[in-house]
Amino acid sequence: ACPRSQRPSPMQAVAGGGVAPQRVYTTTTAAPIMQAGQRAATVAYSSGAMQPDTARSGSTAAQAPQNGASSGTLQRQQMERLSDQVEGCQEAESIRRAGVAQQVGSSLRGSVPLGEEPVSAKTSAAEEKPWPGEELLASEGFTPRAMLAMTTHIRECCGGMDQQNGGAPVISPTVLMMLLTTVEEYLLKKGAKAMYEFHPPPGERIVVVGDLHGQLQDLLWIFYRYGLPSEAGGNLFLFNGDIADRGKFAIEIFMLTLGWMMVFPGAVFVNRGNHEDILVNTSRCGGFYDEIVAKYPQHGRMIFEQFGKVFAALPLAYLFGPAGARILVVHGGLPRVPTQTIPSLRHMPARGPSVPMRTSTVSEIVLKDLLWSDPQEQNGQEISTRGGSLMSFGPDITLKFCQSELIGLVVRSHEVPPSGDGFAFHHHNRLCTVFSASNYKGIEHNSGAVLIITSAELATGNLAGSVRPEVYYAPHLAQASKYAPEPPKELLEGEIDAEFLPQNDDARQKREIARRSTAAKAEAATHLSIKADDPNGEQIKDEVLRIVAELVVAHKEELWQALWEKDLGMRCTPPARSGFVKFSVWKEVCMAVLGQSVSWDAVGQLLGVQEAMPPHRGAVDYNRFLHRFHVCLREEGCVRATWIESVLQQLVDKLVGLSVQDLLDFFDKDKNGRLTIPELAAAVKNLDGGLSSAQVRALFLTFATHCDQTVETDIEVEPFLSALVEAAREAHEQGGKHSRTRSAWPKWATRYLRHLGREIWERGEHGLLDQFKAYDTDGNGLLDPLEFVRIMGNLQAHCKSPNIVMLPESQLKELAKLADLDGGGCVSYMEILLSLQPADTALGGHVRFDLFEQICATVWCHHEALLRAFHALDEEKTMLADGAMLTKALESLNNTLGGENETLKPLLPFQIEALVANIQKDENGFVNYNSFLDAFHVVDCA
Repeated sequence: ACPRSQRPSPMQAVAGGGVAPQRVYTTTTAAPIMQAGQRAATVAYSSGAMQPDTARSGSTAAQAPQNGASSGTLQRQQMERLSDQVEGCQEAESIRRAGVAQQVGSSLRGSVPLGEEPVSAKTSAAEEKPWPGEELLASEGFTPRAMLAMTTHIRECCGGMDQQNGGAPVISPTVLMMLLTTVEEYLLKKGAKAMYEFHPPPGERIVVVGDLHGQLQDLLWIFYRYGLPSEAGGNLFLFNGDIADRGKFAIEIFMLTLGWMMVFPGAVFVNRGNHEDILVNTSRCGGFYDEIVAKYPQHGRMIFEQFGKVFAALPLAYLFGPAGARILVVHGGLPRVPTQTIPSLRHMPARGPSVPMRTSTVSEIVLKDLLWSDPQEQNGQEISTRGGSLMSFGPDITLKFCQSELIGLVVRSHEVPPSGDGFAFHHHNRLCTVFSASNYKGIEHNSGAVLIITSAELATGNLAGSVRPEVYYAPHLAQASKYAPEPPKELLEGEIDAEFLPQNDDARQKREIARRSTAAKAEAATHLSIKADDPNGEQIKDEVLRIVAELVVAHKEELWQALWEKDLGMRCTPPARSGFVKFSVWKEVCMAVLGQSVSWDAVGQLLGVQEAMPPHRGAVDYNRFLHRFHVCLREEGCVRATWIESVLQQLVDKLVGLSVQDLLDFFDKDKNGRLTIPELAAAVKNLDGGLSSAQVRALFLTFATHCDQTVETDIEVEPFLSALVEAAREAHEQGGKHSRTRSAWPKWATRYLRHLGREIWERGEHGLLDQFKAYDTDGNGLLDPLEFVRIMGNLQAHCKSPNIVMLPESQLKELAKLADLDGGGCVSYMEILLSLQPADTALGGHVRFDLFEQICATVWCHHEALLRAFHALDEEKTMLADGAMLTKALESLNNTLGGENETLKPLLPFQIEALVANIQKDENGFVNYNSFLDAFHVVDCA
């Protein structure tokens, strides 16, 4: 996209005409005709003229200030663009996870898609009584008078709530379920078509509304500016999807849009967007599921699944207008099979509550692409910058499609236009993006827009004269809720307030002109105040950091492997890994692994990844970068961290009793003193050590990161075993199988071993194994008490620390009994390591932490799949799980990820058992499975 000063005027290519984009800071209803390259001007008020904004640049690179713009403004613009880019990567990640979730759900429920099972009578909300403000709707049904009362009720109740965080429910589960079942029945009765075609009669105005994403203030403001829907008044609304997710008021928006659709089916139309999808709703780029269960803890599951049934029946497209000037409205864009789009839409079979991510039929391809595809500037089709299996399409695709189908304009939504104006025209003005969520997510400062289509002009084939984008900026919810919208023309004069009388056409038009003037002043003031609140984009920075952190932890192993292989130290003589890579290499790896559409220059600057001081000035410490973000357990969560002790205990239990020769036979079969990942995996497997292949890799990478700087792709055996022992030491001190731990030893023994061990580790413990072998006089790989006394005497004799007191033989013999952890009468090499390991050895802590994170990340990364499993298993829709359900859900995920290859399963059965055992449940043995999933979160350790 071009900077705003260079953008072509919209729609001028259609019939040689031009359509004027209208910023809604004007006081007239007609849009001024503009010359090519011009942009709409703002209107001066008594407080002074509001200056035009500088557009968000479509380029991700830093630019020099233009037209006197400050560097702070440019930084703000870069952050806005960066926010859009990383959000696209996050959505692509959710698509990848959705494929796993669909497999998990299928394995537990056969072929019945989630959301299509019958609603349990035990959790029916029909027994709930309507709440105050809903009585009219409950008694009359969906009448104009009842919906006007409901609209007022929502405005008044939500006006006092926090715009960003939401509040208590204002719609009873009874009324909400009544709406959803009524809408489902209505759509099914109409055939649940994928596309509806109609010819609007002259005299009607169609307001096309783009993404709202739970931002109630934008819908209320649109209704204030244009009035409520009305068939008699010719005031039509087409909502182009993405009502759900991100904002906290999607339920209320659905109540208003779908409710008015039931009142006036000929005046309100709702398309499905990519966020009208129950898997996306449960993902981290969603939020609608969380909104529902937060507002309706008792009936949330039932309500969510009923929404899924409505989503499945919503159309994907509307097509209207005369041949040659027809307008197609879809959420995302054109499919990769454009010639089959219209035929597929006309004959598409029934759809499910979630969109199939792994497509096998033309209908599935069309369904997915209509919701997810994006335009691109170059001709042809390419993999979308969002990543995954998504596509983007060029101007040639759009032009050929429009010509073959006699379509004049394709209208889509799906993304914030780079201009920040709420709308953009592409592909020689045959494609228009309209986005209606102003100040998106409360941080982006973009305008919202709607597309106004007048049926009279459209009927004549004058497409350019019939289409007009209008731009606005909704005030805060508290202010927007105070403005009452124009009631439908169908209401009798006795049913509406006096301020909306008389109801003749002239009076209604005058009131709309007055509203435009009032709205413009409120919008201008709001826009300026919001810009002043966060001029440098600190809120956007926080949002970008959050998403980048989630992307990094989801791909940490891939990132580490790619960066490790390109370590700067490999170019030195002799080569040795330094832990640093060039900044250009860091960008290339992030682009390849995390997403191509992101300006990693800007992300690197935001994270401060480049070293400022020699000898690595300008390079990136990739270990520090990767270890900045971690998946951890919430302190207040329902999962206790002690379960990791069981995992480590399983391995150490196998090692403690082994002789030194058996130990080396397991880990160093070729006797070269080094260990590769395959060797480590084989050793753990042969030992039945209780680590999955993924956890073996985590151990290896941790050691290579923190300790080993060699050229080879292997690590040293002795220090690795030492680190493993230290990681397990805390497991012993938590009261594991070996209860005779250092915490129970005499103080003199603890103090002696701590100081002796510290000196050995400061000198390097590499010689300890050789001494162990030398004092193992009978060669059995174990030290009997006499052999132990001799080696300890030698170690203390060579110790230079003044803190070491030479122990007599009697105390050394007592020490031999303490070090014999398994009570076998001898001390193994692992037991002597456990005894001598200093309490503050950093490497062991890293091993323990990274292994812990690997298991936590398995749960966190597959949040959607586990939730899908819980929903499939929770037939009573209680949102509660016992130990058996928790185990089955985790096993289902494990089996899906591993398939028939056992080595690909990230968790082992006993680890699942340990995790489930450490989930805090109520007195009946149940836990809310949403709380379980929420116990895992990503933290930024910077």
